[in-house]
Amino acid sequence: MFSSRDLMKRVGQNGRLVAFCKAVGVYFLVGSGGAPSLQTAVLKCAPVLFLVACVGLGGRGEYARRVAVGLALSCVGDALLVWPACFVGGMCAFGGAHVAYLAAFGWRPLRAGVALLIYACTLLYLRTLSPPPGLRVLLPAYALLLATMAWRGAARAGSQRPGALLFLLSDAILGYSLFGGDVPYKQLDTSGLPVTRRAIKTVRNQ
Repeated sequence: MFSSRDLMKRVGQNGRLVAFCKAVGVYFLVGSGGAPSLQTAVLKCAPVLFLVACVGLGGRGEYARRVAVGLALSCVGDALLVWPACFVGGMCAFGGAHVAYLAAFGWRPLRAGVALLIYACTLLYLRTLSPPPGLRVLLPAYALLLATMAWRGAARAGSQRPGALLFLLSDAILGYSLFGGDVPYKQLDTSGLPVTRRAIKTVRNQ
């Protein structure tokens, strides 16, 4: 399990995550909850960009490179979601990120029981949503792709498992707040937690 002690140890060893920690602080102090603007998008994406640099510049193995691609696409998705009119584009960018994570996780071990549980929960969840006509195909397709990513992340032993499940949970909360019903404290930004955890795990392995 990853802990705050692990984070401080990693920061203290080589300082690669110092810029990331500062960017997170600046975002929550200045940019979180701001009106749609280029400044808000930059502040929101800055922490993930630093994670991309930490993971990508390490250059150790295909896993790290594929995670870096996923992080970069997640960053694009975060930027697009700042503007409500770009929701579909943001969803597509996050879909591309999940494909990159799938490439990193691989397909062994299969763990069919995990797949059955996650897909069943996803289908039940989709029944609670009422998306507009333009999203009635795209939203279930994205949800099934996200569920597949969560399955593959959960199927492998390792610290990427909680990150994959967190991604599924955070997107489920966001989706329900948009197309299902009201969610208390939905203004809190939790979408960065899964990608942060996955990136720090990759940095630790470099």
